[in-house]
Amino acid sequence: MKCIELTGIKPEMLSEKHTVADAARIMAEASIGFLPICDGARKVLGVVTDRDIVVRAMAKGLDPTKTLAATIMTSPAVTCLAEAELQAAEDLMVEEGKGRIVLLRADGTLAGIISIGDVIANAPRAEAVHTLKAVLWQEALGPRAGAAADQPLLKDLPVVPRPREADLPHTTESVFSGGHRDTGTKEFP
Repeated sequence: MKCIELTGIKPEMLSEKHTVADAARIMAEASIGFLPICDGARKVLGVVTDRDIVVRAMAKGLDPTKTLAATIMTSPAVTCLAEAELQAAEDLMVEEGKGRIVLLRADGTLAGIISIGDVIANAPRAEAVHTLKAVLWQEALGPRAGAAADQPLLKDLPVVPRPREADLPHTTESVFSGGHRDTGTKEFP
């Protein structure tokens, strides 16, 4: 399955002239938390997330109506070709520890976004569970990954150490990994 087959027709995006307030409004209207920022030719400059808005703008007291979203974006964006197989996007998610990846056309313009949810819904179960575990493990580690305050942040290391498969938490059977919903608990209407 090709990555492009999992995306919508017209992805939401921001221009480099949109403010942080514009980004928040678009995210709220579309019920999303991730937007690529593109130039006039639809080339991706970076991405901004709902977390970027909180941590890089609001927590620092920046005026969201005057601050450009491009000033708080993450750049470069993690990207994958839209025509690539889904497995390539999964591998990239695991390698980068990201739950969302920007899809590009061959000419480098924005084609869409693929998320961990798309992988779970469309990939074979074993690969999807492996990808989910790896991405969530990276997010659970956080920027310090348990390091002391005087040690460099995980994001500042030239090569981020990846957990070994044995270090990843073990997943037992559940509704999400092939188990059954019947747990003997009471259901309320």
